[in-house]
Amino acid sequence: NFYGTVNCCTHFLPLLDPQEGRVCNIASASGPNFVRGLDPEQKQLFTSRDTTWEELTGCLDRYSTATDYDGVAYGLSKAAVNQWTMQIAAQNPTLKINSCSPGYILTDLTAGMGASTPPEKSNCHVAPLHLLFGDVEHPEVNKGRYYGSDAVRSPIDVYRGPGDPPYVGD
Repeated sequence: NFYGTVNCCTHFLPLLDPQEGRVCNIASASGPNFVRGLDPEQKQLFTSRDTTWEELTGCLDRYSTATDYDGVAYGLSKAAVNQWTMQIAAQNPTLKINSCSPGYILTDLTAGMGASTPPEKSNCHVAPLHLLFGDVEHPEVNKGRYYGSDAVRSPIDVYRGPGDPPYVGD
């Protein structure tokens, strides 16, 4: 989930129009839910605009040596996508680079966990299409932000449900 996003973006970023290009990385509410449970030092790593690639991958390397992820691997990967989205947005200030959750839909991963709407009958397209084609703030304001499945700005360290007020912090 993380390294695939990184590889894809790394190869396609040079092909984007430097003035009009957009990137929408697919994250998940599992990312903010993962970050919410971290100790303050690790929470800072996943939420700070000052986190470096080396710090992020060093953290991921430490997790990779664990024998029992306690079910956090998916949330960890999506939290990493959100952190890296901020990094590449800062490195490409004229592009509109953001991440979003497609929503809680029925997939192989969510089967048996309460999700009941298959992708073809869901609204999982709302946030990605908004970020790719909608009226998204100019990059000077919008530096690698995370959007919920309802295409509304959301924090990367706690869950904001669809219909809840927009997040207004950094």
